Amino acid sequence: MFQLCVCGEPLKCNEAPTPEPAGTEVLLKVLAAGVCHSDLHLADGWFDLGGGKRLSLAERGMKLPVTLGHENIGKVVAIGPDAKGVRIGARMLAHPWIGCGTCGACRRGEENLCRAMKSLGVFSNGGYADYMIVPHPRYLFEIGDLPPERAAPLACSGVTTFGALKKCPTWQPSQL
Repeated sequence: MFQLCVCGEPLKCNEAPTPEPAGTEVLLKVLAAGVCHSDLHLADGWFDLGGGKRLSLAERGMKLPVTLGHENIGKVVAIGPDAKGVRIGARMLAHPWIGCGTCGACRRGEENLCRAMKSLGVFSNGGYADYMIVPHPRYLFEIGDLPPERAAPLACSGVTTFGALKKCPTWQPSQL
């Protein structure tokens, strides 16, 4: 796995045993992991908010070392005993924006607004590794015949673009 151990320094190749899924967790063999511009900011440890202001990821709860990578495609190789609705061998996109599950935003289905994020590749280990754990099957989406390297960016870049399009008053899903 390639981990961020010190902000502002290159990722470090570390060895670790293959994780074993528990509860509702799903273990993916990583097939593709995108490199998003956000990963560069994550490696720095902060986001530039403009006007000389910075958002510190350590202050938001990012703990090091962490395996980066939030645009991931993997093949299901193991599931925890409580994981339902996913099958071994399925090729899945891992939705990275994972919330705490209990706050108001999470209960409204807006985990991307959670103040206690557990996002893959930011606040929990992501896909710059051979294997990664996804906490629940609800964060997995089958990719069908899409090539993994083309589908991986959809987890962030694709969702960001789609979210922006949904806010345009004249856009209709039939226009895709």
